[in-house]
Amino acid sequence: MTMEPILYPKKVTLGAGIVGGIAGGAVMYGIMSTLMTQIGLGANCFVIIVGLITGQSYENALGPGITAHFLTSIAIGVAFGAIINVKKLQIRGFGKGIGLGVATGVIAFAVIFVPIAMTILPTHMMDLMKMMPMGNTAMPENNMKDTSMSTSSQMQDKPSMDEKMKIEEINKMIMEENAKLFPMILAGAFVSHIAFGAALGLVITPIVKRSAEKSGR
Repeated sequence: MTMEPILYPKKVTLGAGIVGGIAGGAVMYGIMSTLMTQIGLGANCFVIIVGLITGQSYENALGPGITAHFLTSIAIGVAFGAIINVKKLQIRGFGKGIGLGVATGVIAFAVIFVPIAMTILPTHMMDLMKMMPMGNTAMPENNMKDTSMSTSSQMQDKPSMDEKMKIEEINKMIMEENAKLFPMILAGAFVSHIAFGAALGLVITPIVKRSAEKSGR
């Protein structure tokens, strides 16, 4: 016996997608904030990087970064709401809803995050670590102090050369630290996208099921 196709009203799937996208975005934000805090970059580092990618300065990146993150999450949610009207992808229970949501999260990770991570993310990570106060970064603070003290003691004789050496040394340390942090950020982003998808499916499923029950399907 074949099940009848369910035609969810567009306003229901649109609304469910928006709500699910916001919920998934909040879950992802929480996971990435926890990860960034654990590696010493600060809870808001994730959205600040998003803000930097949109072309904002470090000082102004937080608000636009949050906005861009949730707009992207909502867009994915709306797209998810649209495709569940396809017969093979129609949701009839939480298992399928969460499964499709997780698949959506993995696709978003592969299509959106990975290209960004492989191209422009490392540069913005470098910029962020340079702009942040030293006490808020994961860089070895003692090494930074030692470098600063050794260079400042010599700056009286050769200020321009020592300043250049200091900058080069700091940049090298940032690059090394960035290389260590990048795999952890990539893994954390993958987990957060899975969690995003699970939350998306978990929120959208009861909304569309209730709509189907009201229509008698």
